[in-house]
Amino acid sequence: MKKGIHPQIYKDAIITCACGNSFTTISTKKDIAVEICSACHPFYTGQKRYIDTEGQIDKFTKRVKAAQESDKAPRAKKKEAGPQAKKPLTLKDLRSA
Repeated sequence: MKKGIHPQIYKDAIITCACGNSFTTISTKKDIAVEICSACHPFYTGQKRYIDTEGQIDKFTKRVKAAQESDKAPRAKKKEAGPQAKKPLTLKDLRSA
């Protein structure tokens, strides 16, 4: 192995969960904080529990409300180019001008 290109390995890295559970493992980081671990994950515990990660539902509802409000706001109409649009000048017009 080449020296100086590999990250530092910590054999006693501490993983700390939001539920309070902590355990040690091997990692390139000394301390790691996680939201869900095997002690509190519904798959391992068998309990039904809804987990809302950082208010994702709230963020989505805010985006929906903002989109609905922007749809309600009147939009400025663009001027349509009608039959009054300028015709390009001909060579004859350019010479006389």
